[in-house]
Amino acid sequence: MRFVKAVKESEGSSSPTLSTQTLQQMIGWLKDGSLKSGDKLPSQSEIVEQVGVSRTGVREALQMMAVLSLIDIRPGLGCFVKSISPELVINADVLSILLEKEAIVQVVEARKIIEASTASLASERATNEDFWRMEDSLTGIDRAIRRGESVAAIAAEFHVTIAMATHNTVLAKLVKSFQHLMSKAGVLLELHTKDVEEFKKHELASHRQLYDIIRERNPENARLAMIEHIGYSEALILGALRAADMADVKGGVKPGHRGGVKVGQ
Repeated sequence: MRFVKAVKESEGSSSPTLSTQTLQQMIGWLKDGSLKSGDKLPSQSEIVEQVGVSRTGVREALQMMAVLSLIDIRPGLGCFVKSISPELVINADVLSILLEKEAIVQVVEARKIIEASTASLASERATNEDFWRMEDSLTGIDRAIRRGESVAAIAAEFHVTIAMATHNTVLAKLVKSFQHLMSKAGVLLELHTKDVEEFKKHELASHRQLYDIIRERNPENARLAMIEHIGYSEALILGALRAADMADVKGGVKPGHRGGVKVGQ
């Protein structure tokens, strides 16, 4: 079935709970069209086999889908996709992020300690090839802005290129392990920022400034710049999480509505 591929492609590098992971994957099936209104979902046994999680994790994920009005559970018949609007899928995305709220907060805290050091080392050790990789990520952010696409995943990837520039495989793997959750945090920010286009432009400018400072080959300046960069992101993320917590989850996040998180200079 087509959705088997979608499941594998949607798996991230972090380790959310099994029910949350399964929920995110099934939301992915709805978003990419693998499952459409009226379609019957695979049986619990089939999902267990395809996703590789326990029956309990699958059952909890299906219950969450039903609470979100994405599926209809019919005893003896199975689970069927309801007639769904885009705002319901957006709302489900927000919920899946909120389920990992504590992990996101802890990752941000860890990043301030670890990535300050990666920026410092990168400023000393980066080669021309390393800087080219950083530039490619910046170009990717710019391209996403021009296309009206999310910059969350590419911005997270930029931080991985900095870690790679340390030429320390342990540090690179550590920062890469943050990538999935930080991408999700970025998506949440885009959903809850008053002016999403301005936010994206700020993302490009702030990452470009970080790149320029690392290129100056001053380890201490690079360390301080990264601390400031992540500290600013932390404030936005905490604000977005609070806004999402306060939103009426069952009512849905209306398209175009932003939860009041302000973007800085």
